[in-house]
Amino acid sequence: MSQDAPSPSTTTPAAARGEGPVSQFVGFRLGDEDYAIAITRIQEIILMKPITRLPQAPDYIEGMINLRGAVIPVVNLRKRFGLPAREVDDETRTIVVNVQDRTVGCVVDAVTRVMRLGREQIQPSPLGAAGESCRYVSGLARLDERLLIVLDVEKLFRFDDPTAATAS
Repeated sequence: MSQDAPSPSTTTPAAARGEGPVSQFVGFRLGDEDYAIAITRIQEIILMKPITRLPQAPDYIEGMINLRGAVIPVVNLRKRFGLPAREVDDETRTIVVNVQDRTVGCVVDAVTRVMRLGREQIQPSPLGAAGESCRYVSGLARLDERLLIVLDVEKLFRFDDPTAATAS
């Protein structure tokens, strides 16, 4: 028998060890709050680009940008969630997400980090919480001493919903 056999923790799947599936998320900030989106929904993260404003669009739709030949809508998540406006600075980013075969840009204050969270680390969203944005929250996770708000971009960008964040 070989003495170099792998330890059980390297050969046993995470779920069998009680750790549950792990997913990666990209963290970002809006104001003083930490948010995250599943990395599988993110196409890329870009610096702010010139935005072409759209007449009579809801205030949270900043307009459209040209992303390598593709014209995509850009949503300001601060405005979408009813937070006060903030000037664009060196930390401001656009997170480009893919939802329902469409691409949408999301303006955020800053991108913080990529993290791995186990399913057991994410608690369900408290349904009784006040505020429009709560229906877009898929869960909450404790990250160090802060709460991380995990967004469900499928619900945030429902293209068949007249109150959705983007135009058809």
